[in-house]
Amino acid sequence: MSISPLIWFVVAWFIFVGLVKLAFRDKVKVYYYVAMMARSSGVEGFLRPLANLISGVPSVLIFIVVAAFFVVAMVYAIPVLIPMPFQVLGYLVGLVPSFIRMLGINLAATVSVLMSLHTITTQQAATQLVENRFTPATPLIPGVTISVNIFLIILIAIGISILIHEVSHGIVALRYGGRIKSGGAFLSLFILYGGFVEVDESDLRKKAGLRGVLAMLSAGVFSNMILSIIAVGLMYLALIPVLQPYLSGIIITSIAKDSPAFYANIPVGSILLAINGKPITSVMSLLYVLEGLKPGSQVTLTIFHSGLIHTYNLVTSSNPYDPNLPFIGISVSDRLFYQFVYWLWTINVVIILLNTMPAWPLDGGQFLYHVLLSIPGLNEKWASRVMTAVSAVLWMLFIFTLIVSLSSGLWRIAVTPP
Repeated sequence: MSISPLIWFVVAWFIFVGLVKLAFRDKVKVYYYVAMMARSSGVEGFLRPLANLISGVPSVLIFIVVAAFFVVAMVYAIPVLIPMPFQVLGYLVGLVPSFIRMLGINLAATVSVLMSLHTITTQQAATQLVENRFTPATPLIPGVTISVNIFLIILIAIGISILIHEVSHGIVALRYGGRIKSGGAFLSLFILYGGFVEVDESDLRKKAGLRGVLAMLSAGVFSNMILSIIAVGLMYLALIPVLQPYLSGIIITSIAKDSPAFYANIPVGSILLAINGKPITSVMSLLYVLEGLKPGSQVTLTIFHSGLIHTYNLVTSSNPYDPNLPFIGISVSDRLFYQFVYWLWTINVVIILLNTMPAWPLDGGQFLYHVLLSIPGLNEKWASRVMTAVSAVLWMLFIFTLIVSLSSGLWRIAVTPP
């Protein structure tokens, strides 16, 4: 009798909680056995040396750079300073629209479709939503909306991104003379986790004014932008010919019987590096290369297998599902390096988009709240009322986007199939 993986998961979690309580006792607080948090007031001592590294950078320059990036990302778009290469996304990305713009575009697209079709559940409606630039939202549910293996990679990327985000808040706060109350980490069911740095915003505002608070709030997403650039740099690194066999390419997981790949004796488990000399770094890039081919096209596959690079020449046949499309006969999956780099880039862009949205409890909401407090005649009570109204509208639009994404089936285009 086999035991469900879910049961093993729950058992492992409770064993883990028990061991943590036994080892750390009062240092880790457990909430109803489903979540735990470790908090320490000594985080400032850890962050102080890092803050000293930027002590020579003028505070005005820090404010201008990080706050300007934050404002642009909040109201207009994220400037992607180094676009991902063609082989990763299929097209060069120069600007990613801000979250506010995305929500507005999604609302307009949905209204347009409703007026013409009076429904958003048909395939035709979904197509029209895409044509109207609707950006779907997808909950990342392992085994449902995304594979378990990919989900584990995403968790690692999220952990790194959140850690750098929170540390950046603390470093800039210290640079402006602020004080760190505490910091720590939290974990829930091995799924939700992250770190936090609790800054004394009142103290920071007294010492550095509005400029210091806004710089601190902006620093997190600025560091996420740096991480996204690093991810892009790693992907370009994978395109260097000498490193391609070890970092680039896609795994050939199976070969269809009586297919061109079958008769060419291409080994299962080998790495497809290129087709007709065009580098392949992901399954998506393979699809873009195949778009330029037809049934009967002669192709050259560059394969890495058993430590050596081999070349296979074959002629594409007709796809069994669509005679007009070419068919090689291979099933493929992305390599671990590409998956991690892609999701590190994606997660950091998402964190920037979400955190710059001017709604509570996000950084964008805190940013706008402090700006409102600086307006003469607008007291804390009215600033809170304005923020409550703005937050309610934006979160309702986000929920609306999620509902439309799920009901129309568009969430499928934003995830990796399980």
